[in-house]
Amino acid sequence: MCWEKNRGLLGEKLKLLPAFIPFVLFFVGGIILTIIQSLGMLNPLVHYDSMWTAYKIVFTHAHFMKSILFSFYVAFVSAGLSIVFGTLLSYGIWHLPGILQSKTVVYKIPIVLPHIAVAFITMIFLSRSGIIASACYHLGIISKMEQFPNLIFSRYGVGEIIAYIVKETSFVTLMAMSVLMKFDKRYIQTARQLGAGEIRIFLSVVLPHLKEILTTTFLILFIYSFGAFEIPYILGSSTPGMLSLQVYDYYFRHDLSQRPIAMALLVILFLISSLFTYLYFQIYNKLGSKWNSVDKGKV
Repeated sequence: MCWEKNRGLLGEKLKLLPAFIPFVLFFVGGIILTIIQSLGMLNPLVHYDSMWTAYKIVFTHAHFMKSILFSFYVAFVSAGLSIVFGTLLSYGIWHLPGILQSKTVVYKIPIVLPHIAVAFITMIFLSRSGIIASACYHLGIISKMEQFPNLIFSRYGVGEIIAYIVKETSFVTLMAMSVLMKFDKRYIQTARQLGAGEIRIFLSVVLPHLKEILTTTFLILFIYSFGAFEIPYILGSSTPGMLSLQVYDYYFRHDLSQRPIAMALLVILFLISSLFTYLYFQIYNKLGSKWNSVDKGKV
């Protein structure tokens, strides 16, 4: 009986083999090839004294470390603010009557738009020759267009963060709405009867039901923003620049002898993303077991 069960499981696994082979060839194979090239191999123009030379260059040059820290900053701030705005927006839409909720489908438009389109829209509105700057000039708020704050190509990543917020807030709203639509509003009615205000209801009743989906969404947005290329390429500054721009620069704009540096940066980017994914699952499992024990204690 047990042998037949194992045989059935083996048959089910073999059905996944056609989909698993391309994954191994392209994804795992690509990672292995990147690691090999980061060590200076498979490149006849590279003559490093040590196979770790590319990594030593990355970790000993200040502009690479600034780029890594800047990528952390942009990804964390944009993902965090998107979570805040998306949660508040979904909560506001959820409180609307059913007829009005159907009219708020406009918030889904940024999901459809590609990141490169959002980057150009951000530039059209926020650049010193853009719509908002022109409006401020005609209203007399500023006397010259140059007086408008330099939000695009800012060394603080303001343009990149705003573009990510515009793109990602709608995604957070969609994810949060999927949970709120299944939420029993009688919990809110009970909390109001017990004297809780709107802020207390949101923080103590609604937000705990959203914590799992918001945590997962934050991870997705953070990892994507950390390694994304389109928006930093269009709206980012050259110094320090996000990590993806450094990879592009050393891969396409330098000679082949500098290719291992680009590959080393890619490996570091992959390892950091993998580390955060691992830490997320560790924290999530610990919190999940803690919540389950608390729920059992209540029962």
